[in-house]
Amino acid sequence: MQKWTWAVVALAALTAIPHAVAQEGSGQQSSTCVEDFDPEADYFADKVASDHSQFWEASYHGNYKVLTVADTEDSSGGSLSYVLVQCGTPAPELTGDLEGALLVEVPIERAVVTHRNALAMIDEIGQVPTIVGLTRNYLGYAEGDAWYSELVAAAGSPVDVGSESDLDFETTLALEPDVIFMAGYGPGYNEVTTVSERGLPAIMVSNRTEPTPLGSSEWLKFIAAFYNEEAQANAVFETISTDYTSIAQEAAGRLDDYEVGYACLGEEGGCGFMFAHGDNTLNGQILQLMGVKNPFAEGNDRPNGMDFDYEAALGRVQDTDFFIIYYVASPEALASDPRYQNVPALASGNYIISTVDNYHECNAVTYVRVDRLIRDYAIGVLPELFPGEEGVCFKAPSQ
Repeated sequence: MQKWTWAVVALAALTAIPHAVAQEGSGQQSSTCVEDFDPEADYFADKVASDHSQFWEASYHGNYKVLTVADTEDSSGGSLSYVLVQCGTPAPELTGDLEGALLVEVPIERAVVTHRNALAMIDEIGQVPTIVGLTRNYLGYAEGDAWYSELVAAAGSPVDVGSESDLDFETTLALEPDVIFMAGYGPGYNEVTTVSERGLPAIMVSNRTEPTPLGSSEWLKFIAAFYNEEAQANAVFETISTDYTSIAQEAAGRLDDYEVGYACLGEEGGCGFMFAHGDNTLNGQILQLMGVKNPFAEGNDRPNGMDFDYEAALGRVQDTDFFIIYYVASPEALASDPRYQNVPALASGNYIISTVDNYHECNAVTYVRVDRLIRDYAIGVLPELFPGEEGVCFKAPSQ
């Protein structure tokens, strides 16, 4: 029997598949198939909860757990349910609130991944060897990016499943994945809906739509529930949260009246003159937490920033002390364009810029390891607090 199905009727039991040794009902997280089911036992000693995320919730019910996720592709505000049943135990009837839920046997063993942040989350909980399929671009990144190269090697021989927006259904189906971790980017996107409608076990991971950095990072707990790795995820997230908050608190108070902008520059990257973030983006939230002023905050409530033409930008940034530039063709491009020389901070070189050699790694990891992201920003703005340290994903042009 396949390990997943869009259930129409309740299953009496799920196939038992041997895993690493662990004893069910013994107070340990169960990672083996159950041989003697006890309906009174709690098979999930370790649990996760969404303390920061606005888009998912978890509940535990003895031998199964329910993950409820806001369907971010549905503008009407619908939700999706995933019922995760411990291997070797009976599935609940999918009626009432569970009607139409996707049934998944856990811990999963075979995953297809089309979302780069989900890939980073799986890496954080040590489950990369379960990946059997990746999108073509991720496999291509492995040829020049050390992080992707290591992940592909650890996964073994993951198969090319096409692209995130154009999944190769026949290839994916042949892989017999337990789940397909996909990004939910919000209204206007339909990748997850399309794959689900084809009968494949698509799982929506909507961390990119979270309004707070820790909300984005906390989705690693959601991913971990499919592996029965809640304890590991809780430990990793605690480290992220503690470090993130500590760095922010250390920076705050030292940056009174300091102004920092987060922006993409130049037509070459599709940024116009300046595409900048306000307070409602993940990076705008980080600037707020650090206690700096954001010259692009007023009137900019979009979740991923907005365009500012030359005149509009110039009117906002004359007193800006520092820039975090997430894309520009090169530092030379700034120097060669006289318009940017009319921005005092840019003309003086007071900025950090996203790194080139590990750009693809950073694009995957920073929405998960937000502690590393805020550290890069703090190193740039307050280098005296981090003597001898360089950023990882953002550096000064001279570094």
